[in-house]
Amino acid sequence: MMDRIEFTKDEIVTRIRGCQKNMEAKGYAGLVVSAESNLNYYSDFCSHAPWTTFTRPSFLFIPIKGTPRLLVQTFLVPEAEEIAKGCDVRGFNSLLGPTPEELKQVMEDLNMDQGQIGFELGFEQRLGFQVNTYEALKALADKAEFVDAADLIWSQRLIKSTKEIDCLRKACQATSYAHDKVFDAIHEGMSEFEIAQLVQQYMLEGGAEYPGFVIITSGEGNYGRISKTNTNRRLVKGDYLWLDLGARYKGYWSDFCRSGEVGSITKERDDLQNTIHEVTMRAAEVMKPGLPVADVARACGRELERAGYEATFDCGRMGHGMGLMSTEPPSVTIYDDTILQEGMIINLEPGIVTDIGVFDLEENFVITKDGFETLSGGSRKLHLIK
Repeated sequence: MMDRIEFTKDEIVTRIRGCQKNMEAKGYAGLVVSAESNLNYYSDFCSHAPWTTFTRPSFLFIPIKGTPRLLVQTFLVPEAEEIAKGCDVRGFNSLLGPTPEELKQVMEDLNMDQGQIGFELGFEQRLGFQVNTYEALKALADKAEFVDAADLIWSQRLIKSTKEIDCLRKACQATSYAHDKVFDAIHEGMSEFEIAQLVQQYMLEGGAEYPGFVIITSGEGNYGRISKTNTNRRLVKGDYLWLDLGARYKGYWSDFCRSGEVGSITKERDDLQNTIHEVTMRAAEVMKPGLPVADVARACGRELERAGYEATFDCGRMGHGMGLMSTEPPSVTIYDDTILQEGMIINLEPGIVTDIGVFDLEENFVITKDGFETLSGGSRKLHLIK
């Protein structure tokens, strides 16, 4: 039985203290978070089914000084008291969430009812409760100014600690295991649905806490569907099968793809597979602390063009960050001015879609003090499917 990674109270309190220091620098009086990933990051609290229910929203109030307060529905109080760290836990009764008056009372209790209060309003952030409740609270707390806290939140979450990277590494190891294991088990006649079921079992067998997602596409006419869910379509000889998988460990994600061909390996597909892997790894060679993310995107473009392909991809970028969400900032585009720092996660996926397959071998990297470490694994060769 493997030892499970746990975050300590001291580690969570360090995050909170860092948040409070950043708030002081920005002139905030407090921060309110309600999205699952932010609740997890700042309190180590996560519900049993994140983002799958809109009942029982949860709130973490972080004042500029003092101890944060986690506000959850009464049903969740015993669990929150057991697992949440660095905060006081209080309950509310309604299944649908606290009233604006109840939320304002917490703000008053923590001296957060005046000045600038940060909320999850901006870039790659979402409120975890009703917009009409937010608007009513904003009107009620008329001495406070509600502001976008996205930059403040991402300034912390972009840089992963050693333990966060260990969680990401475990998620990637589970996914690497699942990729190799499932391609050994797949055979002609299996349906995409059967493959998706099997690969999720392998993610768990490989050490994931949860199988996160399975994107699967196979067969002529389907390769342009690069965000496709599984169907009852069965594999036939000559099919190309592309699998993009994500697993979760302690809330942290993996996200990378591998592929195979049914019956035999054709030279055209094999050459494309090898070329795109070389493109990805050559582009990665530029990555190091201090480099703008836009330069990584340009490196992906250069390498694609060097290989004879147009530097475009339907998803609109050449990669992205990752952490408590399967995609996070930064985006690997020429428009992103983020500067790489040690501890950032960068997933690179320069690729091409053709009539014969999706040629994209996404790799997950962590930026180190000297360059990068590859977290993703599994065979990059085109798998032969029996």
